[in-house]
Amino acid sequence: MLLTWWRNRRRRKILASPMPEHWKTFLDQHVSQLSRLSPEQRELHYQRVQIFIQEKYWEGCNGFEITEEVQLLIAGQACLLTVGFASDCFDRLATVLVYPDTYVAKETMVNSIGVMTEGTSFRLGEAWNQGPIVLSWANVLEGAEIPDDGENVVFHEFAHYYDAIDREMNGTPPLNSEEAYQHWGEVMTREYDDLVDQLRHGHSRFINPYAATNPAEFFAVCSEHFFEQPLQMQEYSPELYETMKLFYRQDPAAADRG
Repeated sequence: MLLTWWRNRRRRKILASPMPEHWKTFLDQHVSQLSRLSPEQRELHYQRVQIFIQEKYWEGCNGFEITEEVQLLIAGQACLLTVGFASDCFDRLATVLVYPDTYVAKETMVNSIGVMTEGTSFRLGEAWNQGPIVLSWANVLEGAEIPDDGENVVFHEFAHYYDAIDREMNGTPPLNSEEAYQHWGEVMTREYDDLVDQLRHGHSRFINPYAATNPAEFFAVCSEHFFEQPLQMQEYSPELYETMKLFYRQDPAAADRG
């Protein structure tokens, strides 16, 4: 209770100063999905960007410099995911790490018979359970510059944030009822299994094949399609689109349809 009071007090102080007009101009020009929002939603988005930039600890890695542009573009895309929620600004996230480009990370893998191997892999971004969000600036830029290809590293990694709120990265974000969890499990499991099966038989699908990695990646990839290609996603699977819409409490397909 005290922590919530202190956070709300701090945010009121942040929002007491209006967002600079050049920030709004930058966001309107570089986060194309904002054109879907109502005036009220856009104002809420601006406020959450202000809070996000002020509250999070930002660190550039491998010599990368955190600039105002970097903060605005990352926060602008990330906070788009929050617009449907009454109160959310990634409260459990403390740190955003930004690399200039694809980076190398250590990883440990265990195969089906329990053999552990250690190595490295190239990453575009990652989200850790109760840890920082890590992003490649080159890929953040690409996601903003091509806003309708279904690939956006910011949407992807911040979807993982929601997935990990319950400390499990399993493809199920926090929902508001047992009925919602049951519906989510039925739809997402069916869609995931169908994607895996179709790819196994050499058939291409609308959903990025990376989604077949596991249920957590399926949810994150679906979030990318939902915000970047909502009409195509709705045509591909109305039930999948509706399930994503019920979680994010936004309807980008309706906005695109006009």
